Parts: sequence; structure tokens; C-alpha cells
Amino acid sequence: MLLNQSSVANPILNSVASPQPSTKDTVANNTEQSEEDHISKLDIRVGIVRSVSTHPDAESLYIEQVDVGEEEDGQPKKPRTIVSGLVRYVPKDYLEGRAVIVVGNMKPSKLRGVISEGMLLCAMEKEVDGQVTKVGLLEPAERSKPGDKVTFEGYTDEGTAPVPVLTPKRKWFEKAQVHFSVKDGVAYYKGSPFRTVRGFVRCKSISEGPIS
Repeated sequence: MLLNQSSVANPILNSVASPQPSTKDTVANNTEQSEEDHISKLDIRVGIVRSVSTHPDAESLYIEQVDVGEEEDGQPKKPRTIVSGLVRYVPKDYLEGRAVIVVGNMKPSKLRGVISEGMLLCAMEKEVDGQVTKVGLLEPAERSKPGDKVTFEGYTDEGTAPVPVLTPKRKWFEKAQVHFSVKDGVAYYKGSPFRTVRGFVRCKSISEGPIS
């Protein structure tokens, strides 16, 4: 943000109109800016689930091949392998071919012997004791394409460059994720809706709840 330069020529006006912020205000502003910046580090994009299989060593896990619109030397790259614990909540035939929302810069991790290269974002319903009772996929607007970027008005835009890989020790995803929620079926970050160039990101099966 540019400072208003019209008062620079008048030092008296400048000293009256622009009091120094208190230490408390400065700390609060720095904290707010730091919190807001976490979302800019995440690479959240549209993916298309090209195939789904059950993990051979874990019946609660799916192994999905997800097209996230990546290219190499002008040619489409092969889909990413993503492992998700959705077997109990999302039927295989619903998931296969579905447009989903992917965190694409998670550090690859091995889940029961299979390297997972991302995370599907889902909304949840929970009991009072925290037990998850229902899970619903976040889905982009119709006609969204693999690789379409998810942005948040006031925080990120099409030009925002996420970090290549989220550093687990810095907990950038966790610090942003606590501000994710679904309200009236629309996904939000701190009151700003998840959106692509095609429109809002929604959950068709859950109207309110956290996102993970």
C-alpha cells in the first residue's frame, strides 16, 4: 500500500494527521499481516481424479491419480498420486472423474508404503466429542479445469506465487487451515470465499463445518 504523499510537503499537517501508532497497534498489525500471509504460501488448485483404487495394505485409504494441470516441456505431466482416507465417506464411483480441490505443495509423504503428493480438501461434520461423522469433497464451479488456481479476495490473486513446498516445521498449512470453513455450502478462508475463475468452491453434501 502506498502512503498518502500529499501531506509530505507540510510537516505540521503531517505530524498532526499521521500520529505514530502505539506499540500495541504495531504488534497487532504485524500479527494480522503474519497470519494473513500463511494462505499465500499454499498452492490450492483444481484437480480431476482420473482413477481411484483401494490401498492394498490399508482398507480405509484410497490411492488416487489426480490431474492438477501440470506441464513439462509443453506436454502434460502424468497425474499425481494422492493417498486419502476417504473410503468410509466417499464412494469410489463418486470420486472417480470428479473435480476436486487440491493442496499441491504439501511435502510428499509415504502413507503405508505409497508416496502421496498432495491433499484433497474436504468439509466435515463432527460430534461434540470431535468424532467425524460425515465428510464431503470441496468441488469447484462447473467448467473448472485442472490447474485452475483457487484465490481469496483480499489475500491472494492469480499473480500470487506460493512456496514450492510447504515446510512441515513452519506449519503454514495448519495456521491457514484453522480459518477454513464451510458456510451455507460455500468454502471460506477468514470470510473470503474459495474461488476460481469459474466461480465459488462449494461442498454439495455439507452446509456448515470445518475444512481439512
